[in-house]
Amino acid sequence: LLSYHYRCNDKIIAFNNLKYYNNQLKIKSNRQDQHPLMLVDTNGDNQISKNISTEEAEAIVRYIKSHPDEDIGVITPFVKQKQTINEFFEENGIENVTCGTIHAFQGDEKDVILFSTAITKKTREKTYDWLKNNKELINVATTRARKRLVMYGSKKHIHRLNKKDPNNDFYELYQYIKKNGKSRVTPKTTSSRALGVKPFSTATEKAFMKSLNHALNITMDRHIVRKEVPISSIFGENIAKKQLFYSGRFDFVIFRVLKNKEEEPVFAIELDGPEHSLDEKVKARDKEKEAIAKKHHLRLIRVPNVYARRYDYIKQILMDAFVVRR
Repeated sequence: LLSYHYRCNDKIIAFNNLKYYNNQLKIKSNRQDQHPLMLVDTNGDNQISKNISTEEAEAIVRYIKSHPDEDIGVITPFVKQKQTINEFFEENGIENVTCGTIHAFQGDEKDVILFSTAITKKTREKTYDWLKNNKELINVATTRARKRLVMYGSKKHIHRLNKKDPNNDFYELYQYIKKNGKSRVTPKTTSSRALGVKPFSTATEKAFMKSLNHALNITMDRHIVRKEVPISSIFGENIAKKQLFYSGRFDFVIFRVLKNKEEEPVFAIELDGPEHSLDEKVKARDKEKEAIAKKHHLRLIRVPNVYARRYDYIKQILMDAFVVRR
């Protein structure tokens, strides 16, 4: 865990510091930004599809047009909302703003982050239950913003779904933004890899990532590698209806970058250590993950740890995977 934080406005990072870091961060940003926390209320009653809010998309377009000189990024929990917002961008000729789910923003930062929650009358309790304590989503959405964090959503339907649940990180963030950083934040201990612990701590995994990127640059253009990608972030629907869909991750996902800057998942890669053949719980989880990938028509490639440093092997599996895909 890094002790000093220089990126975000004090009010933005203070939420995460209190919620997830046990107030251990030493905040050194000392930024003097106007309105670092903003909440935009949308009606939410006029939507016909779940996980989509055209009202939020319209409001986001208005914000971007009225702030042409700001460095802006848009984050949303849902693939459908990302697609909707990007369609609005195309219709309005907006080409300099990126909209994506959290995996697209890990490691990135913007002066302003617009957080599109897509909470409407169509939002179901099960979806909200997944969202309310999604530490990775909340952490990434908030800590990517240097100067300003703007949350979009329907106040009425956020209150409808909350039901006075005391264990609700999302609702606390909503209240924190609504009250300009003056609401109570309940500390929560967490071992989440997205909150201070590096996702890949071994030299083997780092070497594999480096070789994978190098091999991909040689074999295919307009493709990128993302690591530790939440399963739910790359599929629009939970076809497999598995709990792992909401909590699990793929070690690596290869995406093809389309002309409109959308990222299309091509295939996933799992790097397997000995526990994947010896531990029954891990084996069962692997089978469930493979079932989800199959249901969503995404090829899943398993690579034994012993081959993680073999560049020739990594290059070959990439070439074979792209040949099979064609």
